[in-house]
Amino acid sequence: MFKIASLFVLALGAFTIVSGLNVTNIKDCPALSPRTAPTSVHDLRPDDIKVVGALGDSITAGFAIKNYDESLPNLLAVISSYYEYRGLSYSAGGDKNAFTVPNYVKHYQSNVTGYSVGKHIGEYCNAFECYGTYQAKKDQLNAALSGAIAMNLDHELSYLITQLRTMDGIDFQNDWKMINIQIGSNDMCGACNSSYMEEVTPEKYGNYVEAAIERIQANVPNVLVNLIGTFNVSEVFPLTAGQSYCRMKNNDPSTVGNLQSCSCGRTPEGLQTMSNLSKAYNEKLYGIYEKYQQNKTDNFTVVYQQSNINISGFPVDFFR
Repeated sequence: MFKIASLFVLALGAFTIVSGLNVTNIKDCPALSPRTAPTSVHDLRPDDIKVVGALGDSITAGFAIKNYDESLPNLLAVISSYYEYRGLSYSAGGDKNAFTVPNYVKHYQSNVTGYSVGKHIGEYCNAFECYGTYQAKKDQLNAALSGAIAMNLDHELSYLITQLRTMDGIDFQNDWKMINIQIGSNDMCGACNSSYMEEVTPEKYGNYVEAAIERIQANVPNVLVNLIGTFNVSEVFPLTAGQSYCRMKNNDPSTVGNLQSCSCGRTPEGLQTMSNLSKAYNEKLYGIYEKYQQNKTDNFTVVYQQSNINISGFPVDFFR
């Protein structure tokens, strides 16, 4: 119930809600009364959104949502753990019965498009290069790439803007669009990587995110940008310590997968660095939101959603 309620708030938090009704299933929410199409982004309702897109990292890409399947032979389990379950992505997926923002919007606007579907092997970025090719039939307008940092948002935007202009079923000039952006987890991990740690400072992070938003405003009409705050990645490591898929082999810390991909998780100092960055990043995001609230236009706006997730209290064993 918590998951459903939280995503529902995230999905509709960008819109004005006049009255409330507590339900445990989006299907129990009543339809909205028909009205004349709005002429301002500041008057949007969920049923006005025709297009949903997203930028981000592995969270938005749906990487390993189904986790490591210990019931499979080891080789198959390893291969399956590298899949992105795009259709289950909370902010961009549209698989049937998935708890996602697009599916909640779909309850009010059945013709919404742009959501990603299905699964495929991961599409990756590191700080300086993005590998692989988008699979447009499944990715649709979910431009997120596993491993991406804020510096890679410009690469993702090139795909997203092209798709918005060329996808069937989209009236590029007139449809109201919602673009969800959540980025920062890999930036926190990169703070302990000497090869690009200077690219993940709070200042650089804020500059990259703001540059992406400026490019959206300059190239995409009728759009609501939904900025989603970062969560504190440092809390993941104490939570998963001792889990079978996070145990050392032969007493070698380098064999622990999440420490390989996030070296900041290896030391208390690194964990504190990530915790500090999470707070600083969110301050930058809120500052960007405030800037656009002071410079409003009718066809573009930025909203901000906090990610107040208590990772340390997450019931890992429940999902095994």
